[in-house]
Amino acid sequence: MIKINLIADQKPAKSKKSSGAGIKMPGLGGNQNLLLGGILAVTLAVTGGWWYMVNSEMARWEKKHADADTELARLKPIRDKADRYEDRKELLERKISLITDLKKQQDVPVHILDQVSRNLPEFLWLSSMNAEANKISIQGKATTYNAVSNFFKNLSGSGYFADVTLGRTFEVPEGVSFSLTCRFAPRNSGDESADQG
Repeated sequence: MIKINLIADQKPAKSKKSSGAGIKMPGLGGNQNLLLGGILAVTLAVTGGWWYMVNSEMARWEKKHADADTELARLKPIRDKADRYEDRKELLERKISLITDLKKQQDVPVHILDQVSRNLPEFLWLSSMNAEANKISIQGKATTYNAVSNFFKNLSGSGYFADVTLGRTFEVPEGVSFSLTCRFAPRNSGDESADQG
């Protein structure tokens, strides 16, 4: 007959169950749970400390941001006033620059008119004169063709006008109508001193 020992079979099964329930580490003995609890406590402490540090840093930056917003709101009227001042300053600088440029250029038209009037012969009068950049256009009338010819010669020989070109000339009831173009090119001081020498 065959005998089966059921008790012997259960003991090794229990030992297998008990060995699977706990973690055995060599050389630690009964302090396993204490070690795991310590590791967990240290991990929680490190995580909690890091979380506290991050939150306090974030709170500090939020306070700085709020303080900066408050300061920005306080300085807004001053900034607006400074912007208006800068705009006015820029406008005044542009006006001063324009006035300075006009003063520098003021001498040229006066000089052109002076030289044209000095070179006008008798029996000739001007009806219009336009100057853009250095190009001058003149329209006028004279009693004779000789007066127009004299005006042309006077401008060419004055030393203040270059490229003098006589345009259309024709008879009108008052005498002769003419047009003329030239370029204002005054003599420089070197030329004047050479002429005097």
